[in-house]
Amino acid sequence: MKRELEELGYVVVRGALDEARVERLRRDFPAVHDEALATHPAILEAARVVFGGAPWKVRDANARDPRPGFGQQGLHADWMPRAPGEPFHVMTALWMLDDFTPENGATRVVPGSHRVTTPLAKPLAQPLAHHPDEIVVTGRAGDVLIFNGHLWHSGRKNEGAGSRRSVQMVAVSSESDRRPGGGP
Repeated sequence: MKRELEELGYVVVRGALDEARVERLRRDFPAVHDEALATHPAILEAARVVFGGAPWKVRDANARDPRPGFGQQGLHADWMPRAPGEPFHVMTALWMLDDFTPENGATRVVPGSHRVTTPLAKPLAQPLAHHPDEIVVTGRAGDVLIFNGHLWHSGRKNEGAGSRRSVQMVAVSSESDRRPGGGP
């Protein structure tokens, strides 16, 4: 996990949630009540890597379900660009409650872009634009995609016939709260 988060900016933890827990989250969807997600061992380890041991907290936890025909976003990061040498400020986790497939608009990422300290070029932020290095991250219900929130990423259009439900959790370093502006 450490190598993937440091080098690529993301990791997929396979089978992070068992079938019973996925089913409970689906049943309660779109309500997000599972505070235990924030203390899952995969999240704790990823936060140590992304935040370098600095204190952190969950800022948001939201239900996301791009319906068929919707969900396309432009590439973006979840925080403004960092200055060279500045620590990372944000980490995002997508808890998959349905399989993430190319057909239903699984998340795309640009590996290594979390280390870029310049803004994403505006043409690449357009919803239909493609970065030459982007990849589509697929997974099964119960997996979690964790990424450095400075990584360029986006949801894609759900071209399937069903849901692509997930719980999106955003964590920020405690230092980010003390930064002028407090975030993006």
